[in-house]
This record gives sequence, C-alpha cells and structure tokens, in this order.
Amino acid sequence: MVDSAETYRRSSTSPVETDAQIDWTLALAGGDGVRLADYVLQRFGRKIPKQYCALFAKRSMLEHTLDRLNTLAPPSQTLTVIGTHHEELAMPQLAGRSDHVFRQPASRDTGVALYVAIAMIKRWAPNAVVTITPTDHYVAPAWRYIHQIRSAQRVAAELRDKVVIVGVTPTEPDSELGYISTGSPILQVPSVKTVKGFVEKPPAEQAIDLAMQGALWNTMVCCGSVEALWSMARTAEPELIDVLDALVPLIGTADEDEAIEYVYRAHLPVGFSRDILQRAPEFLAAMTLDGVAWSDCGRPEAVENVLATRPMAERAITS
Repeated sequence: MVDSAETYRRSSTSPVETDAQIDWTLALAGGDGVRLADYVLQRFGRKIPKQYCALFAKRSMLEHTLDRLNTLAPPSQTLTVIGTHHEELAMPQLAGRSDHVFRQPASRDTGVALYVAIAMIKRWAPNAVVTITPTDHYVAPAWRYIHQIRSAQRVAAELRDKVVIVGVTPTEPDSELGYISTGSPILQVPSVKTVKGFVEKPPAEQAIDLAMQGALWNTMVCCGSVEALWSMARTAEPELIDVLDALVPLIGTADEDEAIEYVYRAHLPVGFSRDILQRAPEFLAAMTLDGVAWSDCGRPEAVENVLATRPMAERAITS
C-alpha cells in the first residue's frame, strides 16, 4: 500500500537548476536495518535502523556520512533517501547537512528509490556528476577516504559514459557482499580499471574463487554522470527508466507526488546491485580504496570488530 499522507520530497532550499556540470551527492538511508535489529535493541534499547545510531561515536552513521559528503558538495546539492516511516529519526540528523530529502512511499528496494532520486537531480542538473553512497558503512581515516572519492568524482566527470564504482580488497570470502571482477587499466586514468563482471552475493564457494582471482568487494559507493547512470539502468531495467522518463519533467510541479506514487505502484522491487550493476557491468569502471578501513557493519561481529580495532586517535577525532 502506497502512503500518500504528505509530500514525498522536502527541500529546505530551492534546487539549483543548471545545465552546468556540477557535483551532487546522493545518500541512501532507506534501509530498515533488519540484520542488525537485535544488536541495536541490545545496545540502544530500541529497534531503529543502524544508520540513525551512534555505533562508534556521538554522531550517528548518517551524520558521519553526510559530514563527509558535505566536503564533496554543499548541502544544497545533497539529496537523501529515507524510509517510509523514518522522518522522526532522520529529519533532526539531516538538518543543515542535506537540503533535499526523498521519503519513499513504500519499500521497493534500493534501485527504485535511487533512480527516483536521480530523476530529481536529472530535472535540476542534467549534466551533474552524482556521488552515491550508503549511510551505514564505516570508513577510516575519513580524510583519505574523501580524497579518493574526490578522485572518483573527477574520473566520472572525465569518463562521462562510465560509472566509477569503488571497491575494496577482500579480507575474507563473504557471500553477503557483491564482487567486482576487474580487467585492464583504463588508458586515460591508469588507477581505474575496466570491469569484466559483477556478482551480487555469490554462494560461499564462488565468493572464495572470486576473492582468490582478485575481485573487489562492492562498497556501493559510486560516481557517475546523470547520463551514465541513466543509460546503465536503461540497459538493465528499461521499463523502469521508461516510466522515470515521464517523471522527470513533473518534478517540482503539482503532479510530482502523484507521479512518484505511480512509479511505486507500477514496479516490483529493483535492487541497485542485483538488478542493475550485475546486469550492466560494461558501464562500470572500478577504483580500489587504498589505505582506508571499510566495513558494511552488516553483522554484530563486524561492528564489534570495528570497535575493537579502530585506532585511539580516530576514536578521539570522531567522538
């Protein structure tokens, strides 16, 4: 059932409408944190999605993510996707960090939410380079991570037909993550490689083989021009993009909410990694995080491992 009680997009400032090539950041905070629900209940006394929890410091995972993103693009060019019932938790944390918020009418997995959000950016800044990131992952040190994501932004601005996806070298075979199989270096940017294939959540034996072959874990952080992101999804999920092509001109009009509701009524769930990245790897280029600790914090033991191993200096800075 689609909830139409109130406007799905809130913008505290007027979106900048321009044909210039500007940077936007897109934060994904719509997950309900099912895998970590019991752990969060034990630590914080209530079941709330992990992105809204201060797992490692006084700020939440969402706040840490947006503070990093705000060094890449200002809050006026930051859009955050939240879950249907997340407003009470999210809005205080988003204030001053993300001027634009898209509340999903219903749950349709990451792909639908992400591409409705990209449709909004396409309406405002069709030549933008968009940096997409989950908001419930741990990275450190932040300065080095930001430096490398800024490099990915520049590459995406240069290779406008490619989406630059950020990977990390596996420390163990993990069948809960996606794997990026890389090819040869791209001539224009030797630090970035072509992508031969993408496998989302492979069985354990295949995960071992992929790790041994040098495949990277998918962080789901990526940078791409609106055009490249749109073309990739058109190849993988053409029916979704056909509907979203009709949504774009309605953003900012009295028909925006009704059009968004139609998208959510018309489509079954679409996973960004499973249904788009895995089906259209030819649109991807891969960059490896270097010297940056990363965890998706998907299991209690992963969170506890971060708590046990992060440096004392980093604890002081992030507290």
